[in-house]
Amino acid sequence: MIRICLNLALTLLLIGCASPQADEPQVLTIGVVAPFSGDYAPLGQSVRDAVLIAAEEWNLEGGVLDYEIQVVLEDAACDYQTGRGAAEAAIDKGAPLIIGAVCAKASEGVAQIAMREGVLQITPGAVNLDLTLDIDGEVRPLVYRIPSVDDDQGRAMARFAQEQLGSDTAAVLYAEESAYGAALAQAFVEAFEAADGEVLDVETYDPDAELFFEALDGAREASPDVLYLPGYHTVANTLVAQARQYGLLMTFLGSDGWHSAALDRDATLGAYITTHYFPEEPGFLLSRWVRTYEERYLAAPDALATMSYDAANLLFTAIEAAATTDPVLVAQAMEGITYEGVAGTFTFDEAHNPVRSVIVMRVDTRGFVYQGRYAP
Repeated sequence: MIRICLNLALTLLLIGCASPQADEPQVLTIGVVAPFSGDYAPLGQSVRDAVLIAAEEWNLEGGVLDYEIQVVLEDAACDYQTGRGAAEAAIDKGAPLIIGAVCAKASEGVAQIAMREGVLQITPGAVNLDLTLDIDGEVRPLVYRIPSVDDDQGRAMARFAQEQLGSDTAAVLYAEESAYGAALAQAFVEAFEAADGEVLDVETYDPDAELFFEALDGAREASPDVLYLPGYHTVANTLVAQARQYGLLMTFLGSDGWHSAALDRDATLGAYITTHYFPEEPGFLLSRWVRTYEERYLAAPDALATMSYDAANLLFTAIEAAATTDPVLVAQAMEGITYEGVAGTFTFDEAHNPVRSVIVMRVDTRGFVYQGRYAP
Protein backbone atom coordinates (compact mmCIF):
# COMPACT_ATOMS: atom_id res chain seq x y z
CA MET A 1 0.00 0.00 0.00
CA ILE A 2 2.81 2.35 0.83
CA ARG A 3 4.55 1.38 -2.42
CA ILE A 4 1.34 2.10 -4.39
CA CYS A 5 1.01 5.53 -2.76
CA LEU A 6 4.62 6.30 -3.48
CA ASN A 7 4.22 5.27 -7.10
CA LEU A 8 1.07 7.37 -7.39
CA ALA A 9 2.83 10.36 -5.85
CA LEU A 10 5.76 9.92 -8.21
CA THR A 11 3.41 9.71 -11.19
CA LEU A 12 1.63 12.89 -10.16
CA LEU A 13 4.96 14.61 -9.65
CA LEU A 14 6.12 13.64 -13.16
CA ILE A 15 2.85 14.80 -14.67
CA GLY A 16 3.16 18.06 -12.79
CA CYS A 17 6.71 18.55 -14.03
CA ALA A 18 5.71 17.76 -17.62
CA SER A 19 2.67 20.04 -17.77
CA PRO A 20 4.55 23.24 -18.68
CA GLN A 21 5.87 21.46 -21.79
CA ALA A 22 2.31 20.90 -22.94
CA ASP A 23 1.84 24.67 -22.84
CA GLU A 24 4.89 25.35 -24.98
CA PRO A 25 3.82 26.83 -28.34
CA GLN A 26 4.06 24.80 -31.50
CA VAL A 27 6.58 26.07 -34.03
CA LEU A 28 5.85 27.08 -37.61
CA THR A 29 9.04 27.08 -39.66
CA ILE A 30 9.34 29.61 -42.49
CA GLY A 31 12.13 29.18 -45.03
CA VAL A 32 13.87 32.35 -46.21
CA VAL A 33 15.76 31.56 -49.39
CA ALA A 34 17.92 34.41 -50.69
CA PRO A 35 21.54 35.26 -51.59
CA PHE A 36 23.50 35.34 -48.35
CA SER A 37 26.99 35.15 -49.84
CA GLY A 38 28.96 36.65 -52.70
CA ASP A 39 28.27 39.86 -54.60
CA TYR A 40 24.52 39.66 -54.01
CA ALA A 41 24.67 39.14 -50.24
CA PRO A 42 23.30 42.65 -49.51
CA LEU A 43 20.07 41.59 -51.23
CA GLY A 44 19.75 38.60 -48.93
CA GLN A 45 20.43 40.80 -45.93
CA SER A 46 17.49 43.04 -46.85
CA VAL A 47 15.19 40.04 -47.13
CA ARG A 48 16.41 38.50 -43.88
CA ASP A 49 16.18 41.70 -41.85
CA ALA A 50 12.64 42.45 -42.98
CA VAL A 51 11.27 38.94 -42.45
CA LEU A 52 12.79 38.77 -38.97
CA ILE A 53 11.02 41.99 -38.00
CA ALA A 54 7.69 40.68 -39.29
CA ALA A 55 8.11 37.34 -37.49
CA GLU A 56 9.03 39.04 -34.23
CA GLU A 57 6.02 41.35 -34.44
CA TRP A 58 3.64 38.42 -34.95
CA ASN A 59 5.29 36.37 -32.20
CA LEU A 60 4.85 39.24 -29.77
CA GLU A 61 1.12 39.08 -30.51
CA GLY A 62 0.98 35.33 -29.93
CA GLY A 63 2.21 34.07 -33.28
CA VAL A 64 -0.02 32.86 -36.10
CA LEU A 65 -2.78 30.37 -35.19
CA ASP A 66 -0.93 29.99 -31.88
CA TYR A 67 2.20 28.84 -33.72
CA GLU A 68 5.47 30.51 -32.84
CA ILE A 69 7.13 31.59 -36.08
CA GLN A 70 10.67 30.34 -36.59
CA VAL A 71 12.78 31.50 -39.52
CA VAL A 72 15.44 29.35 -41.21
CA LEU A 73 17.85 30.93 -43.70
CA GLU A 74 19.18 29.16 -46.80
CA ASP A 75 21.63 30.65 -49.30
CA ALA A 76 20.27 30.55 -52.87
CA ALA A 77 22.93 32.87 -54.31
CA CYS A 78 21.61 34.00 -57.71
CA ASP A 79 21.91 30.56 -59.26
CA TYR A 80 19.35 28.03 -60.47
CA GLN A 81 20.92 24.91 -58.97
CA THR A 82 21.79 26.66 -55.72
CA GLY A 83 18.22 27.89 -55.48
CA ARG A 84 16.91 24.35 -55.85
CA GLY A 85 19.29 23.11 -53.17
CA ALA A 86 18.38 25.95 -50.82
CA ALA A 87 14.68 25.19 -51.19
CA GLU A 88 15.28 21.50 -50.49
CA ALA A 89 17.35 22.37 -47.40
CA ALA A 90 14.59 24.62 -46.04
CA ILE A 91 11.99 21.90 -46.60
CA ASP A 92 14.24 19.33 -44.90
CA LYS A 93 14.26 21.63 -41.86
CA GLY A 94 10.49 21.53 -41.72
CA ALA A 95 9.49 24.62 -43.73
CA PRO A 96 6.18 24.20 -45.61
CA LEU A 97 6.31 27.85 -46.67
CA ILE A 98 9.15 29.72 -48.37
CA ILE A 99 9.86 33.42 -48.86
CA GLY A 100 12.29 33.80 -51.76
CA ALA A 101 14.24 33.79 -53.84
CA VAL A 102 15.39 37.16 -55.21
CA CYS A 103 17.09 36.64 -58.58
CA ALA A 104 15.19 35.16 -61.51
CA LYS A 105 17.25 31.97 -61.97
CA ALA A 106 17.32 31.10 -58.28
CA SER A 107 13.60 31.83 -57.97
CA GLU A 108 12.85 29.45 -60.84
CA GLY A 109 14.84 26.75 -59.06
CA VAL A 110 12.85 27.33 -55.87
CA ALA A 111 9.55 27.30 -57.78
CA GLN A 112 10.26 23.89 -59.28
CA ILE A 113 11.05 22.40 -55.88
CA ALA A 114 8.05 24.13 -54.28
CA MET A 115 5.69 22.60 -56.83
CA ARG A 116 7.30 19.17 -56.58
CA GLU A 117 7.16 19.11 -52.78
CA GLY A 118 3.82 20.89 -52.29
CA VAL A 119 5.35 23.95 -50.62
CA LEU A 120 4.12 27.54 -50.99
CA GLN A 121 6.59 30.07 -52.42
CA ILE A 122 6.33 33.87 -52.31
CA THR A 123 9.12 35.82 -53.99
CA PRO A 124 9.79 39.38 -52.80
CA GLY A 125 12.13 40.18 -55.67
CA ALA A 126 11.79 38.17 -58.90
CA VAL A 127 9.79 39.90 -61.64
CA ASN A 128 10.31 37.52 -64.58
CA LEU A 129 6.86 36.89 -66.01
CA ASP A 130 7.23 33.14 -66.45
CA LEU A 131 8.07 32.43 -62.80
CA THR A 132 4.45 31.89 -61.79
CA LEU A 133 3.82 29.73 -64.88
CA ASP A 134 4.98 26.20 -65.66
CA ILE A 135 6.57 25.01 -68.89
CA ASP A 136 3.12 24.65 -70.49
CA GLY A 137 2.10 28.18 -69.54
CA GLU A 138 -0.23 27.02 -66.78
CA VAL A 139 -0.33 28.93 -63.50
CA ARG A 140 1.72 27.37 -60.72
CA PRO A 141 -0.83 27.23 -57.88
CA LEU A 142 1.81 27.45 -55.14
CA VAL A 143 3.93 30.32 -56.52
CA TYR A 144 3.25 34.03 -55.92
CA ARG A 145 5.20 37.26 -56.23
CA ILE A 146 5.09 40.60 -54.38
CA PRO A 147 6.79 43.12 -56.75
CA SER A 148 5.04 44.55 -59.80
CA VAL A 149 6.11 42.93 -63.05
CA ASP A 150 8.03 44.90 -65.64
CA ASP A 151 5.03 45.21 -67.95
CA ASP A 152 3.13 47.16 -65.29
CA GLN A 153 5.93 49.72 -65.04
CA GLY A 154 6.01 50.26 -68.79
CA ARG A 155 2.26 50.69 -69.03
CA ALA A 156 2.09 53.02 -66.01
CA MET A 157 4.84 55.23 -67.41
CA ALA A 158 3.08 55.47 -70.77
CA ARG A 159 -0.11 56.52 -69.02
CA PHE A 160 1.75 59.07 -66.87
CA ALA A 161 3.48 60.57 -69.92
CA GLN A 162 0.22 61.07 -71.75
CA GLU A 163 -2.10 62.05 -68.91
CA GLN A 164 0.23 64.12 -66.73
CA LEU A 165 2.87 65.40 -69.15
CA GLY A 166 0.56 65.81 -72.13
CA SER A 167 2.88 63.80 -74.38
CA ASP A 168 1.64 62.89 -77.86
CA THR A 169 4.91 61.49 -79.23
CA ALA A 170 7.63 59.32 -77.76
CA ALA A 171 10.88 57.53 -78.57
CA VAL A 172 12.35 54.51 -76.80
CA LEU A 173 15.97 53.50 -76.25
CA TYR A 174 17.02 50.41 -74.26
CA ALA A 175 20.00 48.08 -73.86
CA GLU A 176 20.42 45.41 -76.49
CA GLU A 177 20.01 41.79 -75.33
CA SER A 178 18.36 42.99 -72.11
CA ALA A 179 15.19 41.07 -71.28
CA TYR A 180 14.44 43.69 -68.62
CA GLY A 181 14.78 46.62 -71.02
CA ALA A 182 12.93 44.86 -73.81
CA ALA A 183 9.95 43.99 -71.59
CA LEU A 184 9.61 47.54 -70.32
CA ALA A 185 10.05 49.01 -73.79
CA GLN A 186 7.45 46.74 -75.38
CA ALA A 187 4.88 47.40 -72.67
CA PHE A 188 5.44 51.17 -72.94
CA VAL A 189 5.11 51.18 -76.74
CA GLU A 190 1.93 49.08 -76.72
CA ALA A 191 0.27 51.20 -74.03
CA PHE A 192 1.34 54.52 -75.55
CA GLU A 193 0.05 53.59 -79.00
CA ALA A 194 -3.17 52.06 -77.59
CA ALA A 195 -3.95 55.50 -76.15
CA ASP A 196 -3.48 57.13 -79.57
CA GLY A 197 0.09 58.24 -78.92
CA GLU A 198 2.76 57.96 -81.62
CA VAL A 199 6.07 56.20 -80.99
CA LEU A 200 8.45 57.78 -83.49
CA ASP A 201 11.58 55.73 -82.90
CA VAL A 202 12.69 52.58 -81.04
CA GLU A 203 16.41 51.83 -80.79
CA THR A 204 18.83 49.75 -78.73
CA TYR A 205 22.32 50.56 -77.44
CA ASP A 206 25.40 48.68 -76.29
CA PRO A 207 25.43 48.99 -72.48
CA ASP A 208 29.22 48.52 -72.46
CA ALA A 209 29.82 51.45 -74.81
CA GLU A 210 31.48 54.64 -73.62
CA LEU A 211 29.80 56.88 -76.20
CA PHE A 212 26.08 56.74 -76.99
CA PHE A 213 25.75 59.50 -79.57
CA GLU A 214 25.11 57.13 -82.48
CA ALA A 215 22.37 55.32 -80.56
CA LEU A 216 20.78 58.71 -79.80
CA ASP A 217 20.62 59.78 -83.46
CA GLY A 218 17.11 58.40 -84.02
CA ALA A 219 15.59 60.19 -81.03
CA ARG A 220 17.48 63.37 -81.88
CA GLU A 221 16.08 63.38 -85.42
CA ALA A 222 12.53 62.41 -84.33
CA SER A 223 12.43 65.02 -81.54
CA PRO A 224 9.60 63.42 -79.53
CA ASP A 225 7.91 64.87 -76.47
CA VAL A 226 9.47 62.18 -74.24
CA LEU A 227 12.32 59.70 -74.49
CA TYR A 228 11.83 56.46 -72.54
CA LEU A 229 15.09 54.94 -71.29
CA PRO A 230 14.30 51.81 -69.24
CA GLY A 231 17.47 50.45 -67.71
CA TYR A 232 19.91 50.94 -64.84
CA HIS A 233 21.39 54.02 -63.24
CA THR A 234 24.95 52.93 -64.07
CA VAL A 235 24.27 53.54 -67.77
CA ALA A 236 21.65 56.26 -67.37
CA ASN A 237 24.16 58.56 -65.68
CA THR A 238 26.36 58.62 -68.79
CA LEU A 239 23.69 58.20 -71.44
CA VAL A 240 21.50 61.07 -70.24
CA ALA A 241 24.47 63.39 -69.78
CA GLN A 242 25.58 62.71 -73.36
CA ALA A 243 22.03 63.11 -74.64
CA ARG A 244 21.87 66.61 -73.13
CA GLN A 245 25.24 67.44 -74.65
CA TYR A 246 23.89 66.20 -77.98
CA GLY A 247 21.00 68.65 -77.84
CA LEU A 248 18.17 66.34 -76.76
CA LEU A 249 15.95 68.61 -74.68
CA MET A 250 12.83 66.46 -74.37
CA THR A 251 11.69 64.98 -71.04
CA PHE A 252 13.44 61.73 -70.10
CA LEU A 253 11.60 58.79 -68.56
CA GLY A 254 13.27 55.96 -66.63
CA SER A 255 12.44 52.78 -64.75
CA ASP A 256 13.06 51.31 -61.30
CA GLY A 257 16.66 50.55 -62.31
CA TRP A 258 17.28 54.30 -61.96
CA HIS A 259 16.07 54.27 -58.35
CA SER A 260 19.45 54.46 -56.65
CA ALA A 261 21.35 56.84 -54.41
CA ALA A 262 24.10 56.61 -57.03
CA LEU A 263 21.95 58.18 -59.76
CA ASP A 264 23.59 61.36 -61.09
CA ARG A 265 20.83 63.79 -60.18
CA ASP A 266 22.48 66.72 -61.93
CA ALA A 267 22.60 64.85 -65.25
CA THR A 268 19.10 63.39 -64.90
CA LEU A 269 17.45 66.45 -63.37
CA GLY A 270 13.75 66.67 -64.28
CA ALA A 271 13.45 63.07 -65.45
CA TYR A 272 10.61 60.84 -64.22
CA ILE A 273 10.96 57.22 -63.14
CA THR A 274 8.71 54.38 -61.99
CA THR A 275 9.48 52.39 -58.87
CA HIS A 276 7.99 49.95 -56.35
CA TYR A 277 8.51 51.87 -53.15
CA PHE A 278 9.26 55.35 -51.86
CA PRO A 279 9.93 55.76 -48.13
CA GLU A 280 8.41 59.24 -48.03
CA GLU A 281 5.12 58.25 -49.64
CA PRO A 282 2.26 59.39 -47.39
CA GLY A 283 0.73 56.65 -45.27
CA PHE A 284 0.66 55.46 -41.66
CA LEU A 285 1.66 51.85 -42.33
CA LEU A 286 4.63 52.89 -44.42
CA SER A 287 5.88 55.54 -42.01
CA ARG A 288 5.62 53.09 -39.10
CA TRP A 289 7.55 50.45 -41.08
CA VAL A 290 10.31 52.89 -42.03
CA ARG A 291 10.62 54.05 -38.42
CA THR A 292 10.76 50.47 -37.10
CA TYR A 293 13.42 49.45 -39.60
CA GLU A 294 15.51 52.56 -38.99
CA GLU A 295 15.43 52.05 -35.23
CA ARG A 296 16.61 48.46 -35.65
CA TYR A 297 19.20 48.80 -38.41
CA LEU A 298 20.05 52.54 -38.40
CA ALA A 299 19.25 52.87 -42.10
CA ALA A 300 16.13 53.30 -44.20
CA PRO A 301 14.67 50.10 -45.66
CA ASP A 302 15.24 49.61 -49.37
CA ALA A 303 12.61 48.37 -51.82
CA LEU A 304 13.56 44.71 -51.40
CA ALA A 305 13.32 44.89 -47.61
CA THR A 306 9.91 46.51 -47.94
CA MET A 307 8.67 43.87 -50.38
CA SER A 308 9.99 41.15 -48.06
CA TYR A 309 8.16 42.64 -45.09
CA ASP A 310 4.95 42.65 -47.13
CA ALA A 311 5.63 39.07 -48.26
CA ALA A 312 5.94 37.84 -44.68
CA ASN A 313 2.91 39.72 -43.38
CA LEU A 314 0.81 38.62 -46.35
CA LEU A 315 1.81 35.02 -45.72
CA PHE A 316 0.88 35.17 -42.03
CA THR A 317 -2.40 36.91 -42.87
CA ALA A 318 -3.26 34.21 -45.41
CA ILE A 319 -2.51 31.48 -42.87
CA GLU A 320 -4.99 33.04 -40.47
CA ALA A 321 -7.56 33.45 -43.24
CA ALA A 322 -7.17 29.79 -44.18
CA ALA A 323 -7.17 28.75 -40.50
CA THR A 324 -4.45 26.24 -41.34
CA THR A 325 -0.78 26.06 -42.28
CA ASP A 326 -1.48 23.66 -45.15
CA PRO A 327 0.35 25.23 -48.16
CA VAL A 328 -2.38 24.41 -50.68
CA LEU A 329 -5.15 25.94 -48.58
CA VAL A 330 -3.01 28.98 -47.69
CA ALA A 331 -2.33 29.52 -51.39
CA GLN A 332 -6.04 29.33 -52.14
CA ALA A 333 -6.78 31.87 -49.41
CA MET A 334 -4.15 34.18 -50.87
CA GLU A 335 -5.94 34.25 -54.21
CA GLY A 336 -8.87 36.15 -52.75
CA ILE A 337 -7.04 38.50 -50.40
CA THR A 338 -7.02 42.28 -50.76
CA TYR A 339 -3.88 43.10 -48.84
CA GLU A 340 -2.98 46.51 -47.46
CA GLY A 341 0.80 46.42 -47.30
CA VAL A 342 3.44 49.00 -46.59
CA ALA A 343 4.22 49.13 -50.33
CA GLY A 344 0.59 49.69 -51.27
CA THR A 345 -2.70 47.82 -51.40
CA PHE A 346 -2.95 44.98 -53.89
CA THR A 347 -4.78 41.85 -54.96
CA PHE A 348 -3.53 39.05 -57.20
CA ASP A 349 -4.44 38.44 -60.82
CA GLU A 350 -5.06 35.01 -62.30
CA ALA A 351 -1.30 34.50 -62.80
CA HIS A 352 -0.53 35.34 -59.13
CA ASN A 353 1.02 38.70 -59.99
CA PRO A 354 0.11 41.66 -57.76
CA VAL A 355 -2.40 44.14 -59.11
CA ARG A 356 -1.39 47.53 -57.78
CA SER A 357 -0.64 51.06 -58.92
CA VAL A 358 2.94 52.06 -59.69
CA ILE A 359 4.84 54.93 -58.06
CA VAL A 360 6.20 57.72 -60.25
CA MET A 361 8.92 60.08 -58.99
CA ARG A 362 10.69 63.11 -60.44
CA VAL A 363 14.45 63.47 -60.17
CA ASP A 364 15.42 66.59 -58.25
CA THR A 365 18.77 67.92 -57.04
CA ARG A 366 17.67 67.05 -53.48
CA GLY A 367 16.72 63.50 -54.40
CA PHE A 368 13.46 62.03 -55.65
CA VAL A 369 10.14 63.86 -55.47
CA TYR A 370 6.98 61.79 -55.17
CA GLN A 371 4.50 62.39 -58.01
CA GLY A 372 1.82 59.84 -57.14
CA ARG A 373 0.61 56.37 -58.03
CA TYR A 374 -0.64 55.40 -61.48
CA ALA A 375 -2.50 52.31 -62.59
CA PRO A 376 -0.83 50.23 -65.32
